Amino acid sequence: VTLFEKEFQTFSSKKYNTALNSCSAGAYITFAYLREKYGVCDVYTPSIGFTSMAWSAKEHGHNIIFVDVDENMLMSIDAYRGKRKLRCERYSDGGIKPVVMPVLYGGVSTIENFTESIKQDNYNEFIVVDSAHCSTPQMQSDITLFSFHPYKPIAASDGGMLSTDLEEVYKFALAYRNFGRTNTQDGYQISKSGFKFYMNNLNATIALTQLKQYRNNLTNRINAYQKLKQSNIKGSLIKHDRLSSYYVATIIADDEEYAKLMRKKYSEVRLYPPLHLQPYYKDCDTTNLINTEDVYTKLINLPLYKNIEE
Repeated sequence: VTLFEKEFQTFSSKKYNTALNSCSAGAYITFAYLREKYGVCDVYTPSIGFTSMAWSAKEHGHNIIFVDVDENMLMSIDAYRGKRKLRCERYSDGGIKPVVMPVLYGGVSTIENFTESIKQDNYNEFIVVDSAHCSTPQMQSDITLFSFHPYKPIAASDGGMLSTDLEEVYKFALAYRNFGRTNTQDGYQISKSGFKFYMNNLNATIALTQLKQYRNNLTNRINAYQKLKQSNIKGSLIKHDRLSSYYVATIIADDEEYAKLMRKKYSEVRLYPPLHLQPYYKDCDTTNLINTEDVYTKLINLPLYKNIEE
């Protein structure tokens, strides 16, 4: 596990990397830390993403504010600023901490100028990046969360990583992943809350082998994506950037019928249901998600871990 954490630093570009048994565990630890550090926070995140991130925030008592996406299925900075404007007074006096949690959907490595731009607004947001789809993110953050689920670009039987440059977060995660244990001269003590969230050595060993295969696998994913670009798609193919992990090829179809046809043809297509429409999140801010609701019905995700048919 220690070796995997060290080797993964070249992927995360973070000083501290804490290996866990899932990405969901990383989300749970993150929002436990934020609750202990700042109390109840306002958490801004897109509705299209896997539930574990928003669920963990809600489980720890934070307020969830869903934010609309742009034409690339990424969190819209304008939509975020619009929702933040309604609550900005509570941030100015330091009473409530704003937490921004964008999703690097499809495997892209960044949302261009997102963090840099909102930092200039001086609301001192805490940035948590959901990088479950991307193994080489370039987006500035306080915490970045990774997944090593079998379908992900770096795959183990399961696993996750919480990566940060903040030593305080790192020490919190180390203790929390093992029932709140901290080492002492005589062994250890239980100093805080926690659970069995650590990665085991078997999963770490599998993940280490996948680090070595990542570049070759990425080339295959890029080739599949390029083949798809040259095909007769009835819709727009969302772009990937230079350091994208090419997790999936995301198409926004011209119409719903074509989207249904493609989903039926590619049975492995997986879509996260919009979280704001789920009963569990009915008490959250689910307003003004026009683009999210419009795009979702025409959304197609095609896997890039195998060859795309002609």
